[in-house]
Amino acid sequence: MNSPQEKDFFNFENLLRLWAGAYQRAVVSYVGLKTPQGPRLLFGRVFLEPTRAGVSDTAFKFETDHLVAARFATNATLADVDSFLTFARNGEMQCIDGSTTIALQSDGDPSTYLAPIYHPFVTEGPRLPSLLVRGTSRHNLLVNVADSRHLDWELKSAETPFDNLDELLGQCGLPALNQMGDSTTLEIVARAPTMISGASTIKGRRVVIECHLAAGLDVEKLRLGYKILHKDSVDRGSVSGSKLKWRQKGDINVGTWRMPVGDASLLQAFLSYAGVAHHQWWVADPQKRLNPRHAIHQVFDDDMESLRKMLFKPETDKSQMFESAVSTLLSLLGFSVTNYGRAPKLQEGPDIIVVAPSGHVVVVECTIGLLDRNDKLAKLVQRSKLIRDKLDHAGYGFLQLQSMIVSPLSREEVTANLETAGKHDIAVVCKEDIEGMLNQVSLPLNADKLFQDAKRLIPNQMGQLRFPERGRDQ
Repeated sequence: MNSPQEKDFFNFENLLRLWAGAYQRAVVSYVGLKTPQGPRLLFGRVFLEPTRAGVSDTAFKFETDHLVAARFATNATLADVDSFLTFARNGEMQCIDGSTTIALQSDGDPSTYLAPIYHPFVTEGPRLPSLLVRGTSRHNLLVNVADSRHLDWELKSAETPFDNLDELLGQCGLPALNQMGDSTTLEIVARAPTMISGASTIKGRRVVIECHLAAGLDVEKLRLGYKILHKDSVDRGSVSGSKLKWRQKGDINVGTWRMPVGDASLLQAFLSYAGVAHHQWWVADPQKRLNPRHAIHQVFDDDMESLRKMLFKPETDKSQMFESAVSTLLSLLGFSVTNYGRAPKLQEGPDIIVVAPSGHVVVVECTIGLLDRNDKLAKLVQRSKLIRDKLDHAGYGFLQLQSMIVSPLSREEVTANLETAGKHDIAVVCKEDIEGMLNQVSLPLNADKLFQDAKRLIPNQMGQLRFPERGRDQ
């Protein structure tokens, strides 16, 4: 490997070394093709888990004339993690039989990409550092073995039949062909060994913060930071993990911290281990409404289940319902919203125009399918340019304008169109991002910050999310 690739491995190993011994299980999954040189990896993933809870030990193994595939759980001791990384350095991963490996095919050294904060398809939640190793193009591997139609029909005749290659990939918990990008890939993904529980809450004049820590880690190295938001002031502080009250729950240690917060109805918590931040979470008093728009909405939709259903389970023939739900969500977050898509005489315009308190503008298109369905992206580019030109001509050139497309699909499901969106600086809001926005509805309004945050959802031209500079976030 060349120097940049070695540096990615070195930095990833150093990060994991900070919480060495945290992992209990590794979920290994792969789909490969048989070549004259032996089996070659199409896509593989090693997912390091700090707990056995929720990890299925049921193994899956599959083989046909041209394909091999498997998904299995194995131990993740320090030696095992070192072994996964050693194999990955050589572009290989361990097979289900434990005695052979399956390799990436590459014309030279495989390329690497280190995402120290989040996997490229993840934008929030506990830290999820990921190391991606890429080999030859997916197309080159497939055409040298058999075309995808031949493979699909081979799968239909298997003892355990699958309709197509995407179904086999899904069985192994891997992305579909149009989601995985152009290169054959091997990923090592490490789930954060500590997180703040969503059960944390403010009740009365006290906060209860619950933290989860992988068994075997040192509570002394844990630090819980907090920012208490009072009406006219902010209190900041932190406590060492040794100050928390600990109990064991399965193979996870649960620590609880209680303290008075006075009349505060909101607290932001930060959790770190060995000096590295792992998770941030907002803790609120459910009895106090911090967003008046949220309070009004709850008159008609108390638990927001109706809004969630329209956002995440829109009917295929009712795309306007999804537009209305997106409009409602953006309004709840503090934006001024106009839904042009529902007015028959204005449907040549964008679906939604959103204005932040600062005056900055978001041009929004909604789709319940792939991003470029019905030329959505091209129309969004054209409409955004017209609005930009009009703002400039009217003397509002100082205002920022951001194009955005919103879909209820996951980021993995829309990977095929991310590169096109990135070329035109279009922010892509997917299922994961909508969930994150819903989580902010109960918080104080800060639409201007959300406007700036939207820029981080612009994919780069490699079809992956742009990441902030590593130094800032570490």
